[in-house]
Amino acid sequence: MSFSSDIKEQLCSVKFKCKNCCFAELSGIFEYAGKYEGQGARFITENTAVARRVVKTIHSSFGDQTEYRENSRSMQFFLDNERVIDKIVRWEEKAKPCCKNSYLRGAFLGSGSVTDPRKNYHIEFDTRYEEQAKKLVQILGDNDIRARYTLRKDMNIVYVKEYEKIAEILSLMGAMGGAMELFTVSIERDVRNKVNRRVNCETANADKSAIASSKHINAIKKIKAQKKWTSLPQSLIEIGEARLKYPDVGLKELGETFTPPISKSGVNHRLNRIIKFADEL
Repeated sequence: MSFSSDIKEQLCSVKFKCKNCCFAELSGIFEYAGKYEGQGARFITENTAVARRVVKTIHSSFGDQTEYRENSRSMQFFLDNERVIDKIVRWEEKAKPCCKNSYLRGAFLGSGSVTDPRKNYHIEFDTRYEEQAKKLVQILGDNDIRARYTLRKDMNIVYVKEYEKIAEILSLMGAMGGAMELFTVSIERDVRNKVNRRVNCETANADKSAIASSKHINAIKKIKAQKKWTSLPQSLIEIGEARLKYPDVGLKELGETFTPPISKSGVNHRLNRIIKFADEL
């Protein structure tokens, strides 16, 4: 099961906080995954959990008021009751904060998706009309969540990419388990990224040190091959021999092999003089 499907499973078990919440959720579902036809409303879904949620909500609230058809890929509902449709359409007249959250949940159940946080941080709602997109942006904005929308293949896509805000959206809709999982994954990713950056930095420094050491050793071998080594000052001979003895250590560690120790800058200066001498041969 995908992360998005798992979130919808969680949302389908959320209990309504007030009677109007069920109308709000149904409104979100029918608006974003269906359409109103005359005095009725049609809704199509491929998610069985969402289908069961719709049937249960309508039956518990209004009795058996739905026509239901199923094929190999999707389930289709047709609600043909003017009184029921009127309550669903006019849910905002009695809206409380919990009702707006239920409407948001319905919109997600109908047309929403959220990416597995192990891959990316992204939640979106697919809307047919710009007015629907603006409505969702407003509801999210009322909760200090800045959402954006863009046009993609004739659909207005409302989306959020910040993981903290995605977790807030999941919490508002009632998917507390999904919100906690997202926070857990984000912490794991943050720790892993910090470790990777540190390892990469250490690897880069080691590579840099190895390249520098190779230059030092090649210069020393070149000078020795031309029998000019003993003509160098004693301080350069000593640092050169130390480099041959300890080819894998950094400049600081190389300086600490002397008594008294030589500073890192002092070691670097002497080795650069050796390289310069070799280049002039």
